[in-house]
Amino acid sequence: MPRRWTFTITALFALPIVMAPPAVSETKAGSKKEAALTAKDLASVQGEVGIAVLDTSKKKQFLLNQNKPFPMQSVCKLPVSIAILKLADEGKLSVQEKITIRRSDVLTIHSPIKEAIKGEQSDFTIRDLITRAICDSDNTCCDLLIKRAGGASAVTSLLKEAGASGVRIDRPEGQLQPDSLQIARYLKDPRDTATPEGMIDLLQKLYTGHLLSKDSTALLLDDLFKCKTGPSRISAGLPRGWTLAHKTGTGRDVAGQNAATNDVGVMVSPQGETIYIAVFVKGSRAKIEVREALMAKVAARAAAGDM
Repeated sequence: MPRRWTFTITALFALPIVMAPPAVSETKAGSKKEAALTAKDLASVQGEVGIAVLDTSKKKQFLLNQNKPFPMQSVCKLPVSIAILKLADEGKLSVQEKITIRRSDVLTIHSPIKEAIKGEQSDFTIRDLITRAICDSDNTCCDLLIKRAGGASAVTSLLKEAGASGVRIDRPEGQLQPDSLQIARYLKDPRDTATPEGMIDLLQKLYTGHLLSKDSTALLLDDLFKCKTGPSRISAGLPRGWTLAHKTGTGRDVAGQNAATNDVGVMVSPQGETIYIAVFVKGSRAKIEVREALMAKVAARAAAGDM
């Protein structure tokens, strides 16, 4: 993969804010042009939508519910990994450090690492746990990283120290997932949430090398570019030749309502232009195909410069 992200510093621009898309826009000739998003698009998911898109090349951004908190679900594994790598940069741990995982430690909810444990226990490096958390969205790995960082509150503190705002970690997955079954309470819970604008700010700081050391940035971006989860989300809207460094998050359905469906990342054009994107959907009563189609459309419009 071309290392287009190798620390080309992106300036911060004073960008126009688009708060709500029109149903239709007009060309100079008066013919109708398809809008970035319509009210029908947003209503189709039957839930609350949060979007933040920052196109640094065209100096444009699109924001919708950008300061509202949305449940991250497995998107949390990105900020958790950032916190761990910040500790590595400070010399407080090594990514080659090994952590023992016993079969009894493995969470019952989505932990593919179970298949990699030989016998009753196996050792894994922190580097391996990060990759499994990002690329496989492994919940056991995430919780072990949170524990090694000093707990959920320590992760949030590390993010704040790094200048990140609007992103908070409050519970390990082993606690959060059972809590999410109380769907009405969970959707109102400010814990373990991110704002769309806070997320794209975190992504930009990471991608431009303002968050971690050069080595740590390269390590995490390598995993994010290799992440293939959610193929029908942002990646489905990318034009040919574009690449994506991203992290998805998906909550469970409870009584016909989905906890959260998310995708956040950095879209990179063949010319190296970057678009930071975060799409969150919470409390949706629509099918997952509808939720993912909205994300793909946002990505396609962003790549086309139509947001």
